[in-house]
Amino acid sequence: MERSSVAKSSPFIDGLELWVKVALLSIWLVIGSGALLLALSTPSELSLLHKLLRPLQAHVDSDRALYSPLAYFFLLSLVFILERRIPAREQALFTVGFAQDTLWYVGTIVFRVAFLGYYALLLEDIYQQHFSFLTLDSISSWGASSRFVVALLAADFLRWLSHLIRHKVPLFWKFHAVHHSQSEMNLFTDARVHPVDRMISATLRFIPFLMLGNDLPVILGWAIFETIYPKFYHANVRLNFGLLRYILVTPQSHRVHHARGASYRDKNFGFTLSIWDRVFGTHYQDDFDYPATGVTDPDYPSEKVAGPRFLAVTFARQLLYPFQQLFRAG
Repeated sequence: MERSSVAKSSPFIDGLELWVKVALLSIWLVIGSGALLLALSTPSELSLLHKLLRPLQAHVDSDRALYSPLAYFFLLSLVFILERRIPAREQALFTVGFAQDTLWYVGTIVFRVAFLGYYALLLEDIYQQHFSFLTLDSISSWGASSRFVVALLAADFLRWLSHLIRHKVPLFWKFHAVHHSQSEMNLFTDARVHPVDRMISATLRFIPFLMLGNDLPVILGWAIFETIYPKFYHANVRLNFGLLRYILVTPQSHRVHHARGASYRDKNFGFTLSIWDRVFGTHYQDDFDYPATGVTDPDYPSEKVAGPRFLAVTFARQLLYPFQQLFRAG
């Protein structure tokens, strides 16, 4: 098979007005300023944030929490630089797709802050009240490191399996297709996930850790890593990590997963580890291919204009898209 070469992307940049570029840069600076504010403040000094993060306060090491937002911002910046230095495919600095994913990113932050902590506590409470018999006591007596490794492998396998199911079951694919719709991959593309799709994935993330006796702080710590690492492999970066690609999902392998061509379909389902795809035969054979991405459904409401009204309307249409597909199928 002929390998994909670095190709020029659609000239979305031509449709972006100067004020839109300034607005996107301003959002980036606001995120950085907010991270710096969090790093230099204690939660008690930020009353609104204190209330929003109440369900997490008993489970987060305050000393580490002070610096994690700033580290997160620097990591995002690093990915952004890599996209400019070693792009998988040449594309403009600011595209309409990037603007749309920025909106998804903001929406995801709101969703996580307002809901994730409460949902984690709810899952833990339901598990302890009704499913604690599933806890593997023999393993829960192991050391914390051993329990974490076993739970990580179990959770990642279930993420791989749930990902495969969300592709194979038409009902689930209608929601998951939203995530695959980006034709201009970038560091915010991982945020383009429908809330229904996110909840299915989040539930499977927590259960194995609880079954194996991991405390909620460990679960949330891994959840933070799983929030950051996908920024790397969704980004427009020409990297396959060398020998590490046999263990970890890479920007190259996950780009193949998002590819449009029929030959790439149902390949590379891994979330953090690539080992499950290699074991079960769903790994794409070429580790040096960087194909074009996106969905082929002509009815999908792709973003075409970068104005705030158009982006907001498109965002709403993308949220409604799976339900419209279900209605038409019914």
